[in-house]
Amino acid sequence: MLGRFLELSLVVPDTGTAWQRWLELGFAAAEAGDIWQHAYGALACEGMAIGLHAVGDDPVCVSFVRPEVATLERALADRLIGLERTVLGPDVFNLLELREPGGALLRIQEARTFSPPADLPTRTEAGVFRALSLPCPDLAEARGFWERLDYEVRGSEEPWPALQIEGLPLACHAAATWPQPLLLFDASNGVARTATGTQLPALGGRAHRLLRTPDGVALLELGPA
Repeated sequence: MLGRFLELSLVVPDTGTAWQRWLELGFAAAEAGDIWQHAYGALACEGMAIGLHAVGDDPVCVSFVRPEVATLERALADRLIGLERTVLGPDVFNLLELREPGGALLRIQEARTFSPPADLPTRTEAGVFRALSLPCPDLAEARGFWERLDYEVRGSEEPWPALQIEGLPLACHAAATWPQPLLLFDASNGVARTATGTQLPALGGRAHRLLRTPDGVALLELGPA
């Protein structure tokens, strides 16, 4: 209903520095368009794209793209799903913004803002991308929200009790597990590197490494179950 997943949009103080960090992580550069008036760049690996924005009210946003955004506004109103921001008109870049139950901003826009790289990396320095997992205080509420948007939602115990949103690279985890969005990866060698720093009790004794980034999102490398 929201359209196709486009990118995880991150607002960063220096897009050039952030760009270099994601390149070093093994993401490939994408060709950005000129729709945004602010500095913007995009990178991608198989299954995930990162958009780096110099301007934005929310540091982290999940962006989708679909035609006929105005039609979606009416459909969401019919389902009593409120909108936080609406930009519609013949002479503007049409978009809608709303929040999912965990508080993450969702943006639906009328056109793509980048062209994917010709060769998407299947493996990054963090490993093989698995999902973008959003924190939610109540997983039952999260399930209801996504089902109202016509997505199939299935429960999962991997790597912890969670929800998987079918057709999207999205999952939901309990906010008590980790209070921020997480990019989940299967570790490059099948075994996570020696862990230093924060450890997640929800993973028990499973090998893992948590990388904090200045971009408002964390990368979690997972060893074998």
